[in-house]
Amino acid sequence: MFTIYVHVLFGVFFAFLVLSPNKQMDFMQYSFVNEMIDSESTSDVLRLMIGSEMAPYNAQLKDKGIEVPSVSSLFFQTAAGVKLSDFSSLLETAIPGLQQSASLMDSNVASMPIESPPPDFDKLLEEGGQDEEDEPIEKNEEANVFVYHSHSWEAFLPMLDSKTKPSEASSTDRDKNIVMVGSMLTEELEERGIQTMHDKTNVAAALNEQGLNHNDSYTFARKTIKAAASESDDISYFIDIHRDAQRKDITTSQINGKPYAKIYFVVGTAHEQYKKNAAFANQINQSLEDKYPGISRGVYKKDKTMGNGVYNQDFSENAILIEVGGIDNTKEELRNSSKALAEVLSNHIHQAEKVNAKQ
Repeated sequence: MFTIYVHVLFGVFFAFLVLSPNKQMDFMQYSFVNEMIDSESTSDVLRLMIGSEMAPYNAQLKDKGIEVPSVSSLFFQTAAGVKLSDFSSLLETAIPGLQQSASLMDSNVASMPIESPPPDFDKLLEEGGQDEEDEPIEKNEEANVFVYHSHSWEAFLPMLDSKTKPSEASSTDRDKNIVMVGSMLTEELEERGIQTMHDKTNVAAALNEQGLNHNDSYTFARKTIKAAASESDDISYFIDIHRDAQRKDITTSQINGKPYAKIYFVVGTAHEQYKKNAAFANQINQSLEDKYPGISRGVYKKDKTMGNGVYNQDFSENAILIEVGGIDNTKEELRNSSKALAEVLSNHIHQAEKVNAKQ
């Protein structure tokens, strides 16, 4: 198929050379020529070759918003594998596996999820900001959903008065970190009739106390999940809420005049049942996009080479990791997204309950 396509392309190029200008214009109206112009398979080299012989071709490309590259930029791209107009291509060339990671998410490198660097636990814990006497888990024997945070220290700069750098977006204060979003989601789910248990554990303090570090966060979270499951036999959904480290232009969306913190889903592929987790994530993601177009950044699959690879999703086919917003998002944006997420999740859960009741 590829060989035939190449032959057709060169046949078109040859036709351009022998046809008169008027005939060239007529030739450009054929549907298969337009398809080749629109196709990503038509290389920049061929565009440059054809455009150098035929001015109408360049005009049609311009109308379609396609830029004809210069000879020098093509030479550099061919030699170095980097597009001068696309910084992300430099990253893809310099960092092995980055292009594959982007394709798993069906996204470009510039908007890919970014995980914050781990904080210095000793320094972070000196800040305080949390009443250690608070019950870390709101127990609910009838809970159907368990909300928790493997990285509970992930915080938001607009709520951290003295911090402005992305690397400083960490806090143990539950009113300023990702635990706040978990509380918002729990509240919204409860209002929609979904019994929910929320774990507010200061994970940084717990890990530090046991002589562990951030690399042990998912192992620690697994113990938390098991403890919650023992409290309620009805828990069917395990939701690990995080926040991304991308900046505001990527993590924020305006929908019907209201600001939302964008959401995306992480599916760990390093376990046998991950396709079930992916199906669940895709269903929630699609429902979100249907109701709130532009709120989601998609579903991102990660294996062992890109992180933990499992994220405790082997515990249940309804286990999910959700990144809500980024380091720059405000409380209003996070609240709006929590409501949207709760609406979609509650609809899914209520529908699943109806199906199970009929069986």
